[in-house]
Amino acid sequence: MSERHHFYRQFMATMQNIIPQRAVLANTITDLLGIDKDAVYRRLRGDVDFSFVEMAIIARKLGISLDDIAGIDTPQCCSVRLALPRHIDPTEDDYFMFEDYINALKLIKDEPETKIMECGNLFPHYLYYDYEHITRVFTFRWSQCSYFGKNLPFDEVIIPERMRILQKQACCYARHIKSTVYIWDQNIFEHFIAFVKFYANVRLIKEEDIYLIKNDLFTLLNDFERLTFSGKYPDTGNAVSIYVGDINAYSNFGYIESKNMRISQFRAFLVNAFTSFESLLFDEISAWLNASLKLTTLVSVSGEKIRSDFIALQRKLIETL
Repeated sequence: MSERHHFYRQFMATMQNIIPQRAVLANTITDLLGIDKDAVYRRLRGDVDFSFVEMAIIARKLGISLDDIAGIDTPQCCSVRLALPRHIDPTEDDYFMFEDYINALKLIKDEPETKIMECGNLFPHYLYYDYEHITRVFTFRWSQCSYFGKNLPFDEVIIPERMRILQKQACCYARHIKSTVYIWDQNIFEHFIAFVKFYANVRLIKEEDIYLIKNDLFTLLNDFERLTFSGKYPDTGNAVSIYVGDINAYSNFGYIESKNMRISQFRAFLVNAFTSFESLLFDEISAWLNASLKLTTLVSVSGEKIRSDFIALQRKLIETL
């Protein structure tokens, strides 16, 4: 096989790994390139080649590394993609990034063998998006620090309704994943409460907003208690295993796995994530996650005494707000 055909087949395989359903892939390429669907199918069949410009447009939007396909990177150098959407006053491009993420979850939600595994000292996106004021805290903190932020006080941080719908969809589709494993830093609530207190002390979060955040935290903790008692999501019946670490976790990282897709993720800038489809990186993250389990205690279904003590401590911490 010539190098030309090898690279082209690699590009096609990478696209199909990201979007396995052919009809969805065809619709996506049609929207990206602005050409008719017959022209897209001719390219997917190999009757007509994608031009370099077309490949570059697709690669940019889908997070495909043309360097990897061309074999430019060394075996131990993995490519990652970091989307930097605006979380306040998002543009259509920002919504496209969120929708791309939601579509990945939607594509695999009904597959029989799927898994999410994540370790960290911050609440997972798949959980906290269900709680409006906790989500606003993360968005507020992002706004204080990001180049794209507006340095707004908390009461002026408004998440658009379209964005809230996408965030809740992320939680909904994540609950359809057949197996979820969370490894939580033992101080995960304390970290969150500490930066709420800091911004309250500098008068960027008002007392009435503290009340709303506090209620959300109690609701999250109550839901956590029910979730760990049953070990299943109540609406889907899918398994959830939550571990509490005996040592501190210094970053959030994890993966999503299905039959046709393996995505590695690193939390970045609080609300964003580096993502990669590299097998080597996936295997490395999987090894770190499995090693982390040895330093934790399972609190879902089992570990009643530890779970009870953990929940009681979090209630005391929340009361200090």
